[in-house]
Amino acid sequence: MIGRAPDVQHPATEVLAVTNSIDHTHVSTDSLASLLQDLPMVNLSGQGGLMQSVNIRGSARWRVQTLVEGIPIHTERRAGSAAEFLSPSMVGQVKVYPAVASTQVGAGAIGGSIDFTLRTPQSPSLALRYGTNNDYRELLVSGIHEASNISWMVNHQHANNSKDGRANPIEDRFEQQSLVLRKQSGLGGVREALLLYSAANNIAKASADDPSSRFTLYPSNEHALAKVVFNWHNATVYAHNSQLTTHITRPSRQFNALDSTALNTGMHVSNSVATVAAEDWAIHWRTGIDARLGVRVDEREAISAAAPSVLEQRILDAQQWELYGALDTSKRVASGLLAAGARLSATTQSSNLTDNTEQQSNVSAFVGYRYSLSPTWALSGYLSHGYRVPSLTERFYRGITPRGQVLGDPALRSELANNLDVSLHYQGRSYQGASYQGVSSAFYLSVFHHDIKHYIERISVSQSLQQYRNLDRAKISGVNYQLSQRFSVVGLDAEFKLGGQWLTAENNAGEPIADIVPPQHRMSLSVYAGKAEGFVALTHRSASDDRVPGELPTNSVNVLSMGYSYALTPAWQLALNVNNITDTYYVTSRDDLAPYARGQQWVLSTEYHF
Repeated sequence: MIGRAPDVQHPATEVLAVTNSIDHTHVSTDSLASLLQDLPMVNLSGQGGLMQSVNIRGSARWRVQTLVEGIPIHTERRAGSAAEFLSPSMVGQVKVYPAVASTQVGAGAIGGSIDFTLRTPQSPSLALRYGTNNDYRELLVSGIHEASNISWMVNHQHANNSKDGRANPIEDRFEQQSLVLRKQSGLGGVREALLLYSAANNIAKASADDPSSRFTLYPSNEHALAKVVFNWHNATVYAHNSQLTTHITRPSRQFNALDSTALNTGMHVSNSVATVAAEDWAIHWRTGIDARLGVRVDEREAISAAAPSVLEQRILDAQQWELYGALDTSKRVASGLLAAGARLSATTQSSNLTDNTEQQSNVSAFVGYRYSLSPTWALSGYLSHGYRVPSLTERFYRGITPRGQVLGDPALRSELANNLDVSLHYQGRSYQGASYQGVSSAFYLSVFHHDIKHYIERISVSQSLQQYRNLDRAKISGVNYQLSQRFSVVGLDAEFKLGGQWLTAENNAGEPIADIVPPQHRMSLSVYAGKAEGFVALTHRSASDDRVPGELPTNSVNVLSMGYSYALTPAWQLALNVNNITDTYYVTSRDDLAPYARGQQWVLSTEYHF
């Protein structure tokens, strides 16, 4: 029997503790990173602002693969892809895959992956949001034409510079407009078509830099993304065109403008097979091609933005092709589920500036088993091997960045990673409350070890020059957990959540490596009372004094947030959230240029369904 293939991350999701929803106890008024940062395995990484990126269990930058609706989102920014062109309000679900996922989603996922699924409106609606700290204003209009099954979302966001806990300004202003059109059909050859367009301007890069000495601004950031899914073997064709302009200003000394463009496109087919001959093995296959075309960066240098150019050059002009095939399978064995899979890929990268061409073949694989100890408890083990092909920037870039002059290395070797994950899972029996029906309690505890060979890092050659190089290896170990418990108190439904992680890592010399976040834990209590619900949440981040190039020690910090929402009618809802209630003054990450976090922010939201 042949049928539609399940999600590309199945069946490994049956073994791992994969987070596939958004925690409702916080709200974001800027980036998707802010929306995700309270998930147990996710932390902020690098510098801040709209393009803030994230860290999954100690892996960040190009080691975390971002997807939108299953479409891989590539970038040449060292900070990694933030999918910053998506408004958090337009996201319906997020799936965070916390382990080596090269077999499931490709070469950029040796540290995990994040897949954003957009909302599909079921009725016309209007949503408004206002934030006090940065004069944040947002408008979201959405709807659906039921006869044609075409839905749409139109979004506008505007934010001025915000203030930290001591009322100092943070350069993080931006303005962004987005449009999403989606056509779904159960008939004919086409199952779904999606078009997304996003245009942003005046995006300031939040940084610890004094703007009078160095300031980075992104005057424009445009993205156009499209995909078409056919019924024939789930065939999917996609394209993503991006354009980013970067201005790096060192007042009275130097001005650099970078224009970056790229077209990412590809297609894949996939399906599932379950036959008697296979002895009840569920087999899923997938093959496709992914291309990065016209990846270019042009640089202009002058004394100031208005001054004549003293230098104009193209510092990157490259392309990449990847052809791959993947197979995974699962079967019920004894009192558990056995899952395994493998992926073979061939990648070609070339530079039009240096005539360098690099070709590589890589294999990734995983095997996992989830054993049911009882109707509520399960124990799982997951062993995986993955790879990451160096980015085009790491190989071929030769030019300026906001941190200075950077050189790529065409001879870089692919990173190879081995991951071991052992998890304990608990899912309680059904719970029936006054306003909730579902699982009464859930818990997971994961212990993992991550070993990366040929680890690529940017090394300082001199005070003004850095180069990408392979290190021998890096090892990351850690524990992450999450507990949720539903209960009744004075006739009201309530939910308690607790989650967090501990990480440790070192290179082959026994020295700490970059991107390893301090231990962080979050506790929240939500209460549901018919038309109303409220929550209070406390996040604790421990101090860290590890000495790592490009990073600084950080103090321990506690951040308190709360929120309340009320349904005036079944169609009209109001909400009020307060983030960082106590104006806590702290840096967002260990990055030596990370800004201080935004201070107290009151966010008023309303949504009406027509």
